Amino acid sequence: MSRREGPNTILCAGLCEPEGPVALADGSVALVEMGAERASVTLVAADGRRRALASPGGRPTGLAIDGDDHFWVAGGGDCLLRIAPDGRVVMRLDGDGQGPFLYPNDLAFGPDGLLYMSDSGMRRGDLLVGPDLRQDFARADYDGRLFAIDPVRGTVVRRLQTGLRFANGVAFGPDDALYYTETLTGRIYRQEIGLAPEVFAQVSEEDPADRFRGPDGMAFDADGRLFCAIYGEGRVAVVDGSGAVLPAIATNGDRPTNVAFRVRDAELLITEVQFGTIERVAAAAPGLPLHLPSSGR
Repeated sequence: MSRREGPNTILCAGLCEPEGPVALADGSVALVEMGAERASVTLVAADGRRRALASPGGRPTGLAIDGDDHFWVAGGGDCLLRIAPDGRVVMRLDGDGQGPFLYPNDLAFGPDGLLYMSDSGMRRGDLLVGPDLRQDFARADYDGRLFAIDPVRGTVVRRLQTGLRFANGVAFGPDDALYYTETLTGRIYRQEIGLAPEVFAQVSEEDPADRFRGPDGMAFDADGRLFCAIYGEGRVAVVDGSGAVLPAIATNGDRPTNVAFRVRDAELLITEVQFGTIERVAAAAPGLPLHLPSSGR
């Protein structure tokens, strides 16, 4: 599909359903390409050239990087994978003691060194009828979950939440609290570890029956603002530290999936699947530094 003209410049085009961007210190961007013809972990150089690092299979949807430069991939074959810098899969986790993962989606390392991962709560095969989304998707029985995972042992430590209606984006704020999105309610939640969650912001309509849309991946800037891709609505929601929704950032395509900040520059990167691009937007502040613990190997 050709790229629609829009307000944002393009770092890279020709990507196959890009998601999970992580900006690297050398100016490149790591991401996953979800489309079946690639299903890859991909590196995009500062000049926009792409190369596949690994092809984990399945439908990879989320990506995080640890302090040892290992890539943690959610969704490769309904698993969590750890991939070495040379592209080898060195760990695979497919569930906890209570059962298998259903649809691993997004992930982020926390200040405690654990990896936090969302599971959307329904296997992709159950969400589709052939190539199309099932008509009752807004009323379907989801069991979205949040997991805390020990990256050294490669085991689930605990389930933080269950019963979410398509659990999606995961990020940690400057207050060290966990923030996560529930796509079909349009909500972003805030949860201090060990305490009950609270609704932080309502950034999209609840139960959108017309089409699949709502909050997806997100990232914080250094000033405490939260930037959240709103899939299906062609925008990135911006929320201040109090939960107030600020003016949104328009995207060139209607289906932004996630956002990331450059490591050193005040620039926001947006993955967008309608046109298969990484969009670039000048930002008012650099990104909040990510937690990069060692996986111990």
